[in-house]
Amino acid sequence: MAEEIIQRQQQAPYIEKRSEQLLASVFGDPNATRRDGESDADFNLRKFGRAGIAQQVPGYQFAGFTPEQQQAFGLASQNVGSYAPALQQAMGTSGLGVAGLLGATQAYDPSSAQAFMDPYQQQVTQQALAELDKQGQMAQANLAGQATRAGAFGGSRFGVAQAELGKNLQDIKSRRIFEDLSRNYQQAQGAAMGAQEAQQRRQLGAGQQLGAMAKTQAGLGALGQQLGQADIQSLLGVGGMQQQLGQAQMEANRQQQIQAQQEPFRRLGFASDILRGTPSSSIQYTQQPPTNPYAQALGLGIAGLGALGQFGQGFGGLSEGLGNLFGGGN
Repeated sequence: MAEEIIQRQQQAPYIEKRSEQLLASVFGDPNATRRDGESDADFNLRKFGRAGIAQQVPGYQFAGFTPEQQQAFGLASQNVGSYAPALQQAMGTSGLGVAGLLGATQAYDPSSAQAFMDPYQQQVTQQALAELDKQGQMAQANLAGQATRAGAFGGSRFGVAQAELGKNLQDIKSRRIFEDLSRNYQQAQGAAMGAQEAQQRRQLGAGQQLGAMAKTQAGLGALGQQLGQADIQSLLGVGGMQQQLGQAQMEANRQQQIQAQQEPFRRLGFASDILRGTPSSSIQYTQQPPTNPYAQALGLGIAGLGALGQFGQGFGGLSEGLGNLFGGGN
């Protein structure tokens, strides 16, 4: 009859005892009973072990919009079409300028000279005619005296001379009236033409100034919208960095909770390796410190501040645009 030999490999008693304790820590003791004064958490941990108790996994959280971002959203809505009032004003000013320029091209109206006629010219002419009548009467008296002395008064020759004198007097008076009227009209026409040219020059200058003013008004509207957009971008930049920092802090808290939940299992795994003899005297155990999520969040904030500084330097172009608008550019 063959002899049966059974070989059993058994660990040292102290190792087996520690193994049983380790298994109890992981899987618990199903026969455990509640002790006096023991809390539910401690009893469940002792009965079901670390592996038998479910732990709530920290959920993801998302940082909401910051007040700066919300303000930027509101300003963005308000900034839409903000240039329209200035543009409407510029169009009105431009229309006035065009009307002035069109007025400066109107032809001369000869009838406008009537307003520049000398109202006292008729009185001067009447006084001149009265003086001519007086001189004519004197000439008639002189002619009559000469005819009387010659014994020809009342004769045909005297009548011819008297008629010729009267005709000459009428010609002189007619010529004086015509010359006065012509002279008055010519000076009135010259004054009217000069006044129209001066008015056209004023309208032309006013039209050009109104055109430049309209351009400035439209430019101010565009510049105002551009400055508003710059404010919006600044608020979005600051708010975005605050949102990123808040998101990083939330994630850091979540990672810290996960590490706190995993810490007992890491210790249990370390103890399991010890019992299995994995870390021998020839193996050096090195523990690397975990990455600090708060330090990462702080680094993100510092990097954001640097980016904000570079972002602010980009506003220098706006001052150049403002200078060019008012003629300050080189």
